[in-house]
Amino acid sequence: MHVFLDDIESFVHVLGWTVLCCLPSPMDVNERSHSVWLLYDDSFETEIGQEMGGSTKQDKFEVGDYPFERFKLTEHSPILELIRNLASPFYARYSNPPTEQNRKTIEAIKALVLKGELDEEILGDFKVPRYDLGIKRLNSSEWFLDTIQVALEAPGWPDMDGAGDNVLPNASRPISNCCLHLRCC
Repeated sequence: MHVFLDDIESFVHVLGWTVLCCLPSPMDVNERSHSVWLLYDDSFETEIGQEMGGSTKQDKFEVGDYPFERFKLTEHSPILELIRNLASPFYARYSNPPTEQNRKTIEAIKALVLKGELDEEILGDFKVPRYDLGIKRLNSSEWFLDTIQVALEAPGWPDMDGAGDNVLPNASRPISNCCLHLRCC
């Protein structure tokens, strides 16, 4: 069944694909092509002959490395941070939910934090708070809209953040030049 969350995930993938294909990066064309293929084009045929997409996108969401941490832009642009922020709650969609024991453990740790026996920063290392925050954000279209708005208002967007010279050969120039300057769309 198709749900709103599928549309949000598709938006994140389209934005990620556009950045990987079109924005200036020190990566050479072969490395970019391979990255795009791994994330978006890798597929296999099932035993019954059905074509299925690869699992790299899901794996990257689950480990918090979407699109790829190694992907860099030639010039600073807040767009990578935006994509990574938008992708971050999908960890909860693709990982196993915390067990009851995980929840009991985190409650015991929270009690120690409240007593001042542990630093609150330790909570960020545990699955339960990250999972719960991800689920909360995935269920809030307002979070996604607010995240985009905050990113667009942030300083650091280059004056010209259109497609660069080191784009993939099959990336269409008219499309890549059309709407990469997100503040104007």
